Amino acid sequence: MASANDLIGSIHALKRRPAPDAALLLLQRVAAQVRPVMHKRGWRVGVLREFFPRTPNLLGLNVNRGAEIRIRLRSPHNDGELLAYPDLVGTMLHELAHIERGPHDAAFYALLDTLKAETELLMAQGYAGDGFFSRGQRVGQGCSHNAPRHAQLTPPQMAARALERRLRDERWWGAADLIVISDSEPDSDGVVVVIDD
Repeated sequence: MASANDLIGSIHALKRRPAPDAALLLLQRVAAQVRPVMHKRGWRVGVLREFFPRTPNLLGLNVNRGAEIRIRLRSPHNDGELLAYPDLVGTMLHELAHIERGPHDAAFYALLDTLKAETELLMAQGYAGDGFFSRGQRVGQGCSHNAPRHAQLTPPQMAARALERRLRDERWWGAADLIVISDSEPDSDGVVVVIDD
């Protein structure tokens, strides 16, 4: 049993079928993928559970408008073969649509088309879920920054500014013995040497 996100209470894979850990991870991935469409509509699911029904064409089941959603993860002819991820996401979206609309009528399919379009757009943009299932980014990449002024300075310019700050703060922190070695040109690579007693 595991919880994928704040909108799904618990997730269960069948333990007596092959690769239960892989099945649980797959259910968690599916849950993470559909989280934005659930959040947008305020939908919650009590339990997301793998099932392996005897009816080979039964792919999913929504019990009591989302109290429990059951998804077939495995081929009906080979329980060691997991179904394709996009198909599982489609099944999950189908079962989520039943939270709002029970019968398979025009309103149901219009809602399902909307859910699929939203999810496909997110997937095309690289969204694969939050947290562990996200693409991840290096710190400082992929976000907008208004670069501080010091980021536009060269290392010698930053060293000179740091020296100026230390000299200004001298009255608060006490004097330090500083020797500045610099060329006469303002844009030169000056060197600052700090000598501690």
